[in-house]
Amino acid sequence: MKIGIIHATCNAVPPLNSAFKKLAPDVTVLNFVDENIQYHANQIKGIDDKIYRDFVHITIKAQEAEVDAIIVACTVLTPIVDAVKPFIKVPILAVDRPMLEKAINNYKKIGVVATNAPSGPATKNQLEKLAEEFGKTVEVDVEIDTQAMTELKAGNEEEHNRLNRNAAAELKKRGSEVVILSQITQSSAEQEAVSLGLPVLTSPKEAVEAVLKAVEDQKQ
Repeated sequence: MKIGIIHATCNAVPPLNSAFKKLAPDVTVLNFVDENIQYHANQIKGIDDKIYRDFVHITIKAQEAEVDAIIVACTVLTPIVDAVKPFIKVPILAVDRPMLEKAINNYKKIGVVATNAPSGPATKNQLEKLAEEFGKTVEVDVEIDTQAMTELKAGNEEEHNRLNRNAAAELKKRGSEVVILSQITQSSAEQEAVSLGLPVLTSPKEAVEAVLKAVEDQKQ
């Protein structure tokens, strides 16, 4: 089995690749990285037609590599995954979808920590959209700390993790029952955040299990 992963930052590559090595070591993983997607999204603070075009281009490139499925590892792109499905013949899923579904199905007051400015609102919108689909009522609170991403890119993982914990602590003070570390790059901060005594959800594990199931379901 061969899985393609689309990234908008190199920092997202190790966490998901590590999850595959642990949970599905026989799977071949191909990483497709375009950091300009995230850079551009940060510049315009959202998504525009250029991001749509770049996203379609990179997903087609992944499909041409004959992967069995594609994981979109950038939360900025999560809201537009459905838009590219008509162009792609293999299963394609957003890395955070399984995590978000778990939050919606188990909690009412959900806290979201983001280190990339567009990811906070994007995750909140996705949670509210899923809640409507599932007939659930939720309250979503968001805390964004872009300095944490800056520290991670500079190689300061310890400071990145500390800043994520601080953001999670603020959400706990405001009543969140669970904390979502919205981006895959934040998974290294999981243990720091867990020390607050709240459930903490990250995307790699759930995404790996979901994409393997999607491939098996398509074969049947």
